[in-house]
Amino acid sequence: MSEPSGPTVRRRRLGSELRRLRESAGLDQAAAAAELECSTSKISRLEKGQGLAKKMEITRLLDLYRVTEDAARATILDLHKTAGNEGWWEQAEYESVMPSGLGVYVGLEYDARSLQTWEIGFVPGLLQTKEYARAVLSADTTRTELEVDRLVQVRMQRQTRLTAQSDPLELWAVIDESVLRRPLGGQDVIHAQIKALSAAAEQPNITVQVYPRNKSVHPGLRGSFSLLEFGPADPRIGYVDSPAGNTFLERDRQVRSLIATFDRIRVGALDPEESAALLHDLTAAEET
Repeated sequence: MSEPSGPTVRRRRLGSELRRLRESAGLDQAAAAAELECSTSKISRLEKGQGLAKKMEITRLLDLYRVTEDAARATILDLHKTAGNEGWWEQAEYESVMPSGLGVYVGLEYDARSLQTWEIGFVPGLLQTKEYARAVLSADTTRTELEVDRLVQVRMQRQTRLTAQSDPLELWAVIDESVLRRPLGGQDVIHAQIKALSAAAEQPNITVQVYPRNKSVHPGLRGSFSLLEFGPADPRIGYVDSPAGNTFLERDRQVRSLIATFDRIRVGALDPEESAALLHDLTAAEET
């Protein structure tokens, strides 16, 4: 399987490398900020991969960090060059309508090898039909019809990672049964959505489990979340989307906690075969 190659992961990798070099030089972010005549918050964003410095700024930082070997400098500068490539989600027509933080998530998702997601409120975005996605996104009445159209396009474009001919995204989705019982968009929409879920679950890179509604308290009740996994050089990242905003969890303790929670959720869920049978029964019931 190939290494992640998208700009978002490359920026994060560049930022991580710049942080490592700074710390190896025994310098703090204030020293780097002084060298570039900028704020420490800018240095913090760069080291988190949330922005991209100019080539001249990278060169000045390498001088400050006493990186003198030509090969080492060339590696950093090459990474900086490729990190400047624009992802499709960064096009103005999409970037202008995406909520804060979603662009970063889409970029990470684009480069992920695998994604594990627990969803308590909706069908996961990567498995939504166009009509279901429109119903979800239209629920925010502050959005214009054009904004909803573009966000639906973003969602559909994201789904192409599941059908890529080379290294398609491996998705493991656990969905609360209540999601399937909620007629979001109307009975026709949810019926078509459940049929689409059933078909998706037959793909070799997609696993779908349903968490039965008759179970009482369980760890998933705290809310939905996702776990993204990349190559060996990039640690797993947790992601939580809430009304308060998007949160990325990267500390080992936080990620381990989400991994343990997801494992407990999928153990408590119907197995993939039982889940497929439930999805079939739900569609059959609608058709009779």
